[in-house]
Amino acid sequence: MRLMVKSIAAGSLSGVFTYLASTQALGYTNAFVMPGWMPLALWQALVVLGVGAALVALIVQLLALVAFSARGPVALASFLAVALVALALTVPAAVWPPTFIAWALGAALATLVFRRLRPNHSFKPTPLRGAA
Repeated sequence: MRLMVKSIAAGSLSGVFTYLASTQALGYTNAFVMPGWMPLALWQALVVLGVGAALVALIVQLLALVAFSARGPVALASFLAVALVALALTVPAAVWPPTFIAWALGAALATLVFRRLRPNHSFKPTPLRGAA
């Protein structure tokens, strides 16, 4: 039960911090000058949303998972719920879906990385109780 609460708290806090940090990061990445040879949609997807939203979500979610030692899927669900509510309340509906998708991809990738980095002690030998 305690791990579930920690996981929900980790996801919720990372959702709020991602929202706050992404507003700054999206402003900076929107200010980058787009090369003339690159299509606008590709620039928006890779640079603005990739760096400004997905990378921020990846870093914040990974730090929250490590700091709280949380369950990845529960924290991810909590992150997505908080991020969706934050965007829906503050940004017009025509603008927020690409940002939410970028956050979701970044947070999901952070969850996968955390799952891969988490130590697995299932094959660690344990001594028999009462032997020798």
